Amino acid sequence: MTDAKVVRFAAVLVVLAGYAFVFRSGEARVNAGIAANANVAEALRDGERTLQSREAFVRERGRLRERLHHADFALDRSALVARFVRDAAAIAVRHGCAITGMTASGATPLTATGPTPLTGDDVFEDITVEMAVEGRYAGVLATIRALSAGRVLASVDVTSVARKNAASADATLIASLRVVLERIAPVPVKVGPNA
Repeated sequence: MTDAKVVRFAAVLVVLAGYAFVFRSGEARVNAGIAANANVAEALRDGERTLQSREAFVRERGRLRERLHHADFALDRSALVARFVRDAAAIAVRHGCAITGMTASGATPLTATGPTPLTGDDVFEDITVEMAVEGRYAGVLATIRALSAGRVLASVDVTSVARKNAASADATLIASLRVVLERIAPVPVKVGPNA
């Protein structure tokens, strides 16, 4: 090999080494840039999904505000239970069902942390109503759904379901429900020298 060939060979090796050094280090930066771009694109897609669901949240908030606007929180216990009984009877009849039994228990004062003495303006108290609804399956389900969407703020739990006259052609269901009515409890007024 002549000196000229050795010099050319060495020059080619230097160029290849420089190529490998420059492009390999650049490749790591390019890969890091690609990963960063993928993260930005994913964050952008998350933001777009959030914006698309915003409309649904605004509609739901409006629906809930409207429902709370029509709910009667401040009625006294007897008026609240009477309104619920009237509404429940109308709902049951509308769905082809009958309320075959109903009992109300005492009110339990509730705050955000659970049963406590009434001390604040935003204290709710629960009035529990046990009731039985009898009717066809679809009617019973529709009645249960409608009870929790009425004028009185109520949560409805099904405690048991039984078939009545299962062998006959007009078999019906009897659903036992536990309904919790919510009302704003009056704040006790302190009377005396330390009031």
